[in-house]
Amino acid sequence: MRGIGRVAAALTLGFTILGTPGRAQDSSLMDMNMNMGCMLMAGMHELKVAVYLSGTLDDSCEDIPAAGPAVVTLTSDSKGLRDLATEVRIVSGEETAKTASDKSLDPVTLVYQPPKTYPTGVITLNTSFEKAGKYTVLVTVRDNQDMVMSGRLGMTVGGGSRQVVYAFLASGVILAGALAYYLWDRRRKTKLIEAK
Repeated sequence: MRGIGRVAAALTLGFTILGTPGRAQDSSLMDMNMNMGCMLMAGMHELKVAVYLSGTLDDSCEDIPAAGPAVVTLTSDSKGLRDLATEVRIVSGEETAKTASDKSLDPVTLVYQPPKTYPTGVITLNTSFEKAGKYTVLVTVRDNQDMVMSGRLGMTVGGGSRQVVYAFLASGVILAGALAYYLWDRRRKTKLIEAK
């Protein structure tokens, strides 16, 4: 009976650890940026990406829980980027080597925002993710000297959150460890009794 209590205690401890993630002190600028959500880099310009599904208050980014209407926002703190023409396209599928201005993407485009400046640093796009699958946000930035900088961010819609998958994997490892310890302890006690 004690062994089952130990397994239950190990599971409770495991779920407690998974439910309360530890917070380490950020030691670098890169760490600080990673804690700010999803980032898309267009050349040296950084944009924060957030996806708000209809009817939800929390934002998503690379792992969007379900298909449906959504608002996608790209935000930049860089004053330099606010003066540049920025073009945005959201497409279905995983586009890797294309820019937002590529007309061949028209058949798979969900929403397209032609090049223009955004003095506030906020780009808002209304779209709808019709079905589960892979999607890509493409951003192209142009300066006055015809320099073109592009960036992309891949997203998965309706694929299940990575955190849930990690939680199940961690729970399985904890359960397996607790069961192994229980069996080892039981066998050890049996040997001690037999030795007497």
